[in-house]
Amino acid sequence: MTFTAESLLEQLSDFPPGSKFVVAYSGGLDSCVLLHAMHRVLTISAAAYGGAPVYSLRAIHVNHGLSPNAQQWQRLCEQTCLHLGVALHCEEVEIDPDVANLENLARDKRYGVFEREVEADECLLMAHHLDDQAETFLLRSLRGAGPRGLSSMPLQRPLGKAMLFRPLLDIPRDQLAAYAQREGLAWVEDESNQSVQFDRNFLRHEVLPTIAARWPSYRESWQRSAQLSAEADVLLDELARIDYEEVKAQVPTIVDASKLQNLSPARQRNTLRYWLSLAGAPEPGWNVLTHIVNGLIPAGAGSQPEIRWQTDSISVVLRRYRQNLYLQKVLAGLAVVAPVPWEPQKVLHLPSNGLLYGIVKTGDGLRVDESTPLNLRYRVGGESCKLDGRRTRPLKKILQDANIAPWLRDRLPLVYLGDELVCVPGVGVCDGWRARGKELGWQVIWVPPDASPQA
Repeated sequence: MTFTAESLLEQLSDFPPGSKFVVAYSGGLDSCVLLHAMHRVLTISAAAYGGAPVYSLRAIHVNHGLSPNAQQWQRLCEQTCLHLGVALHCEEVEIDPDVANLENLARDKRYGVFEREVEADECLLMAHHLDDQAETFLLRSLRGAGPRGLSSMPLQRPLGKAMLFRPLLDIPRDQLAAYAQREGLAWVEDESNQSVQFDRNFLRHEVLPTIAARWPSYRESWQRSAQLSAEADVLLDELARIDYEEVKAQVPTIVDASKLQNLSPARQRNTLRYWLSLAGAPEPGWNVLTHIVNGLIPAGAGSQPEIRWQTDSISVVLRRYRQNLYLQKVLAGLAVVAPVPWEPQKVLHLPSNGLLYGIVKTGDGLRVDESTPLNLRYRVGGESCKLDGRRTRPLKKILQDANIAPWLRDRLPLVYLGDELVCVPGVGVCDGWRARGKELGWQVIWVPPDASPQA
């Protein structure tokens, strides 16, 4: 197979006239070929439609600043686009060259620029090819990926408000190199591509040549394996949707652990992965899923196990309480330890802890007037309370009986008059402080901080 602009045009056959394309243009061979071939596609398609432009084309160059030649690369990109008459957006990003995972950080920065700059009615074209796909498949295999990871790079996927498309994904790199030679293209060679300290480069220079010598068609074979993995992932998602319907609760961050336990361990992990993704949690990974299945789901009714995991942007905690699993992002610690003055007629925003306010009630609620000097405190341990019409009991037991979740008990703001506890929001008013008859009282409402991972 010979790669040509005509074959690229065939790859774009599903895009209607008027489509707007943006090439991710690094200046390397692959993206140079894609940009040049796309420019020719515009000429070919325009001739087919009577000379009128069918598509629009522009390019984005991300300057990572990691190479001493980075500015030279950018100038070449600018000169090439000027020669072709293609608009180019260049953006420099700052990256610490001493970070542990430089490849991933550079990738995240690059995709961050793409997500910001590509508009909703545009499609970003990336020059990933068959050799890139093979490298990705092998890397993910070595990391123990499942079907979703082994499906490798998709042909297309959402990118922020736009769409990403990889039209060269079935083309081996030697075909792109042959195109570049035929057309006399100029491109940059990133010196870091020769450094085998990076995993992808190590595979490219040390491992894959040996595999190719023994199994020349390994790229196509791995591409089929990636496609089969993608199909398996779709089937697993379909099964997960069916199982999730049986275990879900009215709140999207809660599932029924007792119903999950009726499924096989494999289906539990599959359903958990699906639910956690829906709820906005970071990818849990095999070890986290195994801990949930072996530790949290079968835990006894009296235990309250939990597990935490995180990415750079979010940390979450999954807890088992009674029959359910509860997913939350990890909240900041309470910033206030001293009593906080509170006027019930005003909404009080508590640092890292939601808000508190009062609603006027007749014959119910906390019987104090607006000038009463109330204050808020948090549990320190050993408190007791005599709710209206009941006997004195430890506050800990009262909160348990009121079904206050364990992780909220220390965050619950308690209402004091001086040093006397007079109201436990959401639970009740203490003896002697409840409004009756025609007396006015305050229903005290505490709204906990939003702990949804998507908040």
